[in-house]
Amino acid sequence: MERRGALSNASADVGPAEDGHINEVVRLEGTSGLKVQLMLRRPVDTAAAVRRRPVFMILGGYRTGDRAATLIPNTHGNVVAALAYPYEGDLGMKGLAVVPAVPALRRAILDTPAAIMLALDYLLSRPDVDPTRIELVGASFGTPFATMAGALDQRVTRVWSLHGAAWPYDQIELNLRRSIGFAPVRKLVAGLATLLASGPRFEPADWAPRISPRPFIMINARHDERMPREAIDALWAAAKEPKELLWLEGPHMQSNRREVLAALVETVLTRAESR
Repeated sequence: MERRGALSNASADVGPAEDGHINEVVRLEGTSGLKVQLMLRRPVDTAAAVRRRPVFMILGGYRTGDRAATLIPNTHGNVVAALAYPYEGDLGMKGLAVVPAVPALRRAILDTPAAIMLALDYLLSRPDVDPTRIELVGASFGTPFATMAGALDQRVTRVWSLHGAAWPYDQIELNLRRSIGFAPVRKLVAGLATLLASGPRFEPADWAPRISPRPFIMINARHDERMPREAIDALWAAAKEPKELLWLEGPHMQSNRREVLAALVETVLTRAESR
């Protein structure tokens, strides 16, 4: 909360209208020195008076970041804001090349919940945002951050976990199986990675119960190859009512799996409209 500070500066690069929407790149700075970048995708306002719209703030995969907003062609009349994780280094590092970057990576991970709240400060200052409809969406890697920020910030009216789960260690260990076949080494690497990433602090199963009495909705894939089924069940069991778990066909979301993404977007926006 101290790292969040207060919003001290905001600037936006507004793109041209296309397909009834406008994309904006927004750069924020807080009094603590925290810097945040957002991509906003919003409908073109043709009426004389600005209409207040629900906002969906997305925490996507670590490689997707703020580009997640551009993966939603039609926002169904909502404002969509995707956060870029506060890390400026190379995300393609492998092996020992990761070691020098560990302090910056840890800082970025710890800064992300503060960055979410600073971004909400900005979004709630906009005349086109409805302050009673703040939807926080954690997609895959973004679920731990969304559950933590949603628990801490009462301005969030609903939290969504898309293809997310509990147990960060188990998630890391499962995803290392393709690159580290020898189980003892893989488990050691997964344990170190979990500690370096402050996994225990971000355990979604610890934060999800604190979202109640606001709704918590999970949407998961029946054939998810990246999330252990037991970890999905653990997050669902930990969350308190009101909560909902929806299952969709298909594998884990990726930016190149357009059908999977389209089904997720349609499910979220349709269910939000039926609130």
